[in-house]
Amino acid sequence: MSLRTEKISRAIQRDIAPILSRFCYRILPGEFVTVIEVKATADLGLAKVYVSILSSKDKQKSLQTIEFHNKEIRQELAQAIGKRIRKIPELNFYLDETMDHAARINRLLDNL
Repeated sequence: MSLRTEKISRAIQRDIAPILSRFCYRILPGEFVTVIEVKATADLGLAKVYVSILSSKDKQKSLQTIEFHNKEIRQELAQAIGKRIRKIPELNFYLDETMDHAARINRLLDNL
């Protein structure tokens, strides 16, 4: 990954995190959504946004709700970083399951 791509990924992560928190407060009440990582492609046409969803009974359904509002989230992101980046990448949201995996490993270790 080039230095430019890394800088843009970090900028997107920094700017999309508060947007997503504020937006999910309305569409997913009681759930806490954090942006774990953003990976932009070399041509900046696509950004993979890895999110962690806490306090959710069905994380896949919550992720689908976020994806449903993808266009609105991207528009708010464009307003936030539109002056720094000419082309706002398409956003694809993915569920980051590292916390669930770590909790599962901890449970297994406790049972030993």
